[in-house]
Order: sequence, then structure tokens, then C-alpha cells
Amino acid sequence: MTIKDIARETQYSIASIHCALNGKPGVSEEARQYIRETAQRMGYRPNSVAVSLKRKAVKIAVALPGPTADNRYYYTGAWKGVRDYIGGMKDFNIQLIEAPYYEDSGNDQHDELIDLLENYQIDGLITVGYMDMRGKISLQRFTQKHIPMVLVGNDQPQSGRICCVQPNYDVIGRVLAELMLGRVPADRAILISAGDMMIPSHYLIVEGFENYLKEKRAERVVYKVHDSENGNEESFEKLLRLLQQKEDIGGCFSANTRGSVRLGRAIEQSGKAGSIVAVGSDLFLENIEFLKNGVFSNLFLKNPYAQSYMAAKYLTEYLLREQKPVSEIVYVGSEIIFQSSLPMYEGEQGGLNGLLL
Repeated sequence: MTIKDIARETQYSIASIHCALNGKPGVSEEARQYIRETAQRMGYRPNSVAVSLKRKAVKIAVALPGPTADNRYYYTGAWKGVRDYIGGMKDFNIQLIEAPYYEDSGNDQHDELIDLLENYQIDGLITVGYMDMRGKISLQRFTQKHIPMVLVGNDQPQSGRICCVQPNYDVIGRVLAELMLGRVPADRAILISAGDMMIPSHYLIVEGFENYLKEKRAERVVYKVHDSENGNEESFEKLLRLLQQKEDIGGCFSANTRGSVRLGRAIEQSGKAGSIVAVGSDLFLENIEFLKNGVFSNLFLKNPYAQSYMAAKYLTEYLLREQKPVSEIVYVGSEIIFQSSLPMYEGEQGGLNGLLL
């Protein structure tokens, strides 16, 4: 179906059809409406690539933690996801502006967001939803300037974002609880590396776990170790001490990636590798080795690759076609990885072969 077909059907010139379909002057409102209705009835769809080539580049900014130090565990996959999607949209004149931030070196999320706002003429933004008050104020400025935003990982419902793409943390916690109840004897305790008690993507997993136990009336001793304000080593020492001193521990899991590394190290040093059920969080080199060596029984993939890939997809569709996702919260699939299924993922940091929905 082409513009020529519509011209033949309506008896208008090709120039008039072009003006009517593209909102340009040169035809009456009555003719414009008639042409558009005819085009819709005939199933006409504009050539998206051709339209894209005629307009200025659409600039999408991405502000995520830089994939260095501990942030590489999770955000290597997140960066790969957004790059892969935008890279596949080259024909649509999409420009990716990367704004990684490194809080330990002075430039935090707020700084990068303000820099994007003041120094780049961006059309849309993808960023992490968990942020401090300065970050929230930054998002308000994007909303005031009518710049569409998609959040990943954690939501800020009052920010004016189009949507948030994230795992269903409650379901993850429930799946972990079901797994532990099925594999850990009833008289054994469960240890949780519970992450930061202020971050929803951490505490919602723990809440889902606890709610499942209550619903099933499963009375288990549960030890929780949260991230310490004094650094990773203090949390590691607490995990190690519990594993060494509490002989009743029969299973453990981590709610976040950094805690997963600490938990794996503690299991190794305590000599408990292979003797307790242990589930690590997400897919990266250290966790792969823990799984191969039997330190972890499984890994739970929250799929940061899929989160950012889908975030880029939804933002692009909104910018090109004003098409919003069906829901303001879009859940990506999560997966349990076994030793036997590891070859499907190995070498694809961030879950490239994971679910995209």
C-alpha cells in the first residue's frame, strides 16, 4: 500500500496526499480528514525508515552506574542491553548518549542528569529508578521540560515516567522460598544476604520470601544479614561468622549481586560448600565460578540485560510513534540457572540469552 494507491482511490494528487498524511498545509481540513480515513481503511502504514531519515536524530540518553568495581556485576548486562537495542535501530536515526556515573569518583546520578539536561538536547531518558532526593529533584526537571523517561530496576511512580521495567521482586522472593522449603529439611535454618534495607529491589525479595513462608505456615529460623554502612567486609564477616557458628543453617541465598559475592566467599571459607543449598544472585564471572565449583547450587537471574533492552524499546516506540506500553510497570522474566544450563549463558554476561519478556 503506497501513497499512489491512496491518490488513485481518493482522486487527490500525490502532493495533497503527502500534505494530508504528514500534517502539512495545502489541503482543507475536510480533505485532510477524508484522506486520512481512506488511508486507514486501506491499511496504509508509513515507511518508518523513510520517515526517520527525513527528520533530525532522536537523542536517547542513558544514565546508569558505570560497569566498574562492584557495579560491573549487574550493570555490565544493563549497558549491553540498551546498546544492543539502539544498535539494531540504526536505520531509524536514533542517537545514543551514554552518561555513566561513578559515585565513588564524585559524579553521581544527579550530576549526570543535570549535565544531560543543560548541555544536551535530548529527546528521552533511561535511568535507574532508585535514587536519593537530589536524583528525584532532577527527574522533576525532566518532567517539567516534557522529556519522556523510562526507569529500570526500581520505580518512581510520581516522577512522570512513561513506565518502569523491572523484575517482579515479590515473585522472586516467593520462588526462592518455595525452592528452599523443597530442598532444605524442615529442622534447618535459612540464611539471607538481604542487601540494603532501603532499596526496594532488595527488601521486596525478602518480603516475598517471608510472606510465602507465612502463607504456607512454614516455621523456619531465618537469619538475615543486611549491607553494612561500614563496608562490604563487615557484612562478609557477619555472614562468615553465622555460617561457622550456626550449625542449623541448611540453606542460604542472596537478594542482590554484591551480597552474592560476599555470600559465596563466606561459604567457601566456612567449608560449607556443597553441604548446604545456596542460591546466588545474577550472572557474572564470580558467580559462574561459584556455580561451577558447587559453592552455589543455583543462580537466580534478574535479567538486567532484558530490563534495559526493553526500556530502550519502550522509550523508542514512544518517541517514534507515541506508543505507550500497556502497563506502567513492565515485568521482565527471571530465570533459575543450574550447572547443567550454564552453557546457555556462559560468555554472555548480563543474560543475553535470557528472557526478554
